[in-house]
Amino acid sequence: MILRASYGTLGLLGLVKNKIKMETAYFMLDGKCVFDCHFCSHAKSSNTENKFLSRIIWKEISVNELQKLANIKELKRVCLQVVSYPGYREDLLNVLEYIKNFKVSISVRALNFNEVKMYFDKGVDSVGISVDVVNPELFRKIRGGDYFKTISLIKESSERYPWKITTHVIVGMGETDKELVEFFYEMKKYKVNVALFALTPIKGTKFENSMPPSKERYRKIQLARYLIFEKDVPFKVFNFNNTGKLENIKYEYSEGLGKAFLTSGCTFCTRPFYNENPGDEPFNYHIYFKNLESEAKRIIGS
Repeated sequence: MILRASYGTLGLLGLVKNKIKMETAYFMLDGKCVFDCHFCSHAKSSNTENKFLSRIIWKEISVNELQKLANIKELKRVCLQVVSYPGYREDLLNVLEYIKNFKVSISVRALNFNEVKMYFDKGVDSVGISVDVVNPELFRKIRGGDYFKTISLIKESSERYPWKITTHVIVGMGETDKELVEFFYEMKKYKVNVALFALTPIKGTKFENSMPPSKERYRKIQLARYLIFEKDVPFKVFNFNNTGKLENIKYEYSEGLGKAFLTSGCTFCTRPFYNENPGDEPFNYHIYFKNLESEAKRIIGS
């Protein structure tokens, strides 16, 4: 078993000195993935070292370090990213025994509902089943597999575990804004949470020379997701041009819309630096940024 921890989590465990305050501890079960998602550092065709998740290094730790989590008072959730390597299920079930007293989220490419049910039976709070690419044909080319089979698994799982299923969506894979907005409505109907990412071109992957979405586009999509899930807005508030680009949103600003730019997905989650270079203006605003409301006003008014 190869268990890794994010840099912020290493600080929580006392393995490095940092001042990052986090309410979620992040771990990764690592190995060579059997799939070949073109954007992923762990794809079987990738030349990127396995220690990276996106552009961030995750240091290998002993599974015994998980015992220290019980002493971290601010900890509210444990998140496990699971690479689809041979034997990952057995390793995951082993790790879950160490963290069974916490609220646990896992992100795993589950193959069927029985696998999803197995994790919930072990006490997991949330299961992430990523879609990543919302266009079915692009899904087949970029991620591999059958888009509609994945959606069927998400739907079956959410019918049994409403609002306990999360799916990840990457903006900038060649999809249109309209396809993204339609997907948000579909997931809300199924009672599935949506976590957003922006495409991050990673050296050594098939997408290393791809262009990420503009911050302007990404923030409009963030705001659209928030309005759909949190404000129950009708589809007609979103105006698209004939290519499916989101031109504007017909919605009156109200205080609190800045929350749209916080990390979406599970509660207590924050993901700085997974959508941009450290030092850049962030795509996902998180708890350290204060200009959320002014950004919401600007986008609503544009």
